[in-house]
Amino acid sequence: MEPIYWNCIIAHGITAFSYFGIPIVIGVFFAKTKATIPSKFWLAFFLSGGFVLFCGFHHLLAIFEPHSPVSLLHLGVLDLMALVSLSALLYLMPTAYQIIEAIAKSQQDTLELQRSQQMQQLFLYQGPFLAYIKDEQSRMLYYNQELQSRFLVDSQEWLGKTDSQLLPDPEEGRRVMENDQVVLKTLRPLKLIEEIKVPGNNQPCYWLSFKFPFRDYATGDRRIGGISIDITESIEAQRSLSDLNRQLEEKTLKLEAKKRELIYLSDMADMLYCCESEDEVYQVVALTCSKLFPNMSGCIYIIANSKNYVQMNSFWGDERTSKEIFSLSDCWALRRGKSNLLSPHNSGLICNHLIQPVSGTHLCVPLFGQGEVVGFLHIYAIEEISPEDQQITEIIARTLGIALNNLSIKQRLTYDNLRDGMTQLFNQNYLQTITEQRLAEAERSGEPLSVIFLDIDNFKSYNSRYGHLTANIVLQGLAKLLLKSIRSFDIASRWGGEEFVIVMPNVTMEIFRKRVEQLRIDVEQMQLRDGDRILEGITASFGIAVSEPGITVKDFLDRANQAMLEAKRTGKNRVMEYVNTYH
Repeated sequence: MEPIYWNCIIAHGITAFSYFGIPIVIGVFFAKTKATIPSKFWLAFFLSGGFVLFCGFHHLLAIFEPHSPVSLLHLGVLDLMALVSLSALLYLMPTAYQIIEAIAKSQQDTLELQRSQQMQQLFLYQGPFLAYIKDEQSRMLYYNQELQSRFLVDSQEWLGKTDSQLLPDPEEGRRVMENDQVVLKTLRPLKLIEEIKVPGNNQPCYWLSFKFPFRDYATGDRRIGGISIDITESIEAQRSLSDLNRQLEEKTLKLEAKKRELIYLSDMADMLYCCESEDEVYQVVALTCSKLFPNMSGCIYIIANSKNYVQMNSFWGDERTSKEIFSLSDCWALRRGKSNLLSPHNSGLICNHLIQPVSGTHLCVPLFGQGEVVGFLHIYAIEEISPEDQQITEIIARTLGIALNNLSIKQRLTYDNLRDGMTQLFNQNYLQTITEQRLAEAERSGEPLSVIFLDIDNFKSYNSRYGHLTANIVLQGLAKLLLKSIRSFDIASRWGGEEFVIVMPNVTMEIFRKRVEQLRIDVEQMQLRDGDRILEGITASFGIAVSEPGITVKDFLDRANQAMLEAKRTGKNRVMEYVNTYH
């Protein structure tokens, strides 16, 4: 019996030790894994633990069973443990089902987690983007297959190295590491575009990078995670679009500039058509050039009537670089009859009319009028004058030449239409027009307007005696005397035949009478010659009248004419003033 007894003692001891070891192992497990028990399982956990301990105590007491003093205590303890075990078993039966379900769900969650982790690993490792993890010193801890393929490295080659050691350009690596440190310092995600070259491509690649900080729960160290997407094609497309937009803007600006140029040139042509004098023509061209060439200076030169020199007639801009008067030979454009350009990039001929020292760009364009050179247009710029501006300058020069030619024709036609061909005095049509205007001015200002109507005495017999040619000399001589005797703003005209009319504004009646009387005496004393032959003198009869408010041109001239006829009737060679008694 002795071996059996000791065998039972050993078996109960080992069993008791095993039961007591279960809580110890579980405690160590929870301490190491830092796992927590859901609150709804706490009671089941303690009852299960108590049951295990009671089982251990049962086997521990069984060791001492042969000794009678302990037997009653042993039986009492066994009864108590059996009651507790039965109660725990009954209580834990529904909880055990929950525990089994929780274990099954935990296993299912574990499988799902593993599957999710595998999918994440496949996504990160095989995704069409660069994925990597770095430590706090920007040393590579992980990188995916795309990064390996792009930079031609294997799965272990870059581990433990920094970007400055990995990338072909150390400066690029330094910039990447600076961005990593920004993420670590701010502990906030960072989104940016990084320019990094890859092996086999001399052109830089552009990556849209997302960097974010996180903590490795296994070690507690901070990590930098990153994903980079290649956006090189998008950047290049954007640049191409930007270039196209820039080109479109440049073309739009050029079109707008051309439009302005056309408007300025069109306005210039319209204004030149309306000009009445050469000074107005030069002012219009100078104004247009100042608009078309705001950063340039220039002037218009016209050859004098004597053909001996050239004179500046108009100027625009801030700087004068040419003389005002010089000889025709001092300008190569006048010599050659074609444009002459002098610039830093075009070593042309230097005109002698330029003021020394010569700098910048100078353009001389000849002006043609009636088939010959009448002057030239000079343009000065600090920088180069573009070919477009040169073309515009030539257009302005041609337009200016045509305008001067048209103005000359217009003035000649106007002169012929307003003047009497023999005496060069104003004709009857112009006199009536200007008298109407002067009457309106006199009525508005309250100043009188006076008129003289004179007729050469006995001119028909004079004409019969000397002939028409000699009579014409008399008419011309009388016209010169009238122009010499009147003021610059008085109007002298040939009314017809041997009759003349003079309109004199702003003169008092007393002074007016004295001037007319003096004019009568001057006519009487005038000496006339036909070559070496002295001609017989002439006299004239004068009729004068003064305007009244509301009087018409016809009535005004008729009054002076009636007074002149009265002077003829009463003896000739005298001055008669209009009175209402004349019929």
